[in-house]
Amino acid sequence: MRVAPGRGQVLIAVVMFALTMVAGSIDAITFLGLGHVFAALATGNVLLLGFGVGGTAGTPIARPAEALGAFAAGVVLAHVLIVRRLGRSRRWFLATLGGEAALLAGTGAWVLAGNGTARLPLHGAGPTVLLLAVTMGWHSRVVDEARIPDMPTTVLQTSLVKAITDLLPFRSAAEPAPRLTRMRRMATVAGIFLGGVGGALLHRLGVGPALLGVAGFEAAVAVLYSRTPRLGPAGQRGPSVGQGAGEG
Repeated sequence: MRVAPGRGQVLIAVVMFALTMVAGSIDAITFLGLGHVFAALATGNVLLLGFGVGGTAGTPIARPAEALGAFAAGVVLAHVLIVRRLGRSRRWFLATLGGEAALLAGTGAWVLAGNGTARLPLHGAGPTVLLLAVTMGWHSRVVDEARIPDMPTTVLQTSLVKAITDLLPFRSAAEPAPRLTRMRRMATVAGIFLGGVGGALLHRLGVGPALLGVAGFEAAVAVLYSRTPRLGPAGQRGPSVGQGAGEG
């Protein structure tokens, strides 16, 4: 089965938009329910760590530092898996999506079994933050390997600047950006916002159920991706989303 290039590009943009929502949701759940720290937004944790080192009252140092370390561990884990194990597989992207959904589901089930829907105490929040930061480090390394332009899923500054520039009548470039490029930029901004809204709403159910809900959403995204082979542009080096979808 083959997907026409135009349609395939739109489909992979939809998948990346959904993954952007996942990242926004996880950060909302982590920040609101696990002690004002981020799992995916490394920039936020670096700032929180700087505030703490600078002596700002009430700003912890340990939690953001631990989250950054766990995020780095997730990056390393995904890198090793992609390069050593999945580099020659046509389904590497699908496999890593499934792995991320499984990590989220496992964390959610662990929280639900140990604490139900009640707010986690501080001693229980720490390990949960570490597990989620590992998962989001994994997420970020996978997205980086996918190399979809203008859709980093976890940061939006550059996409926001470019999206605003796209709306201006005067330009620095001779030609306006293609429609798909503009769509990707807006989708990144909208995805993080909508993910934050969704995570905040899910958080009301409790951290465990919220994480299970996000995991279910990502599993559905993986199913969508698996049913649309040959999505996205093939990269010039290593595995890519285009190769990762493979032929099924």
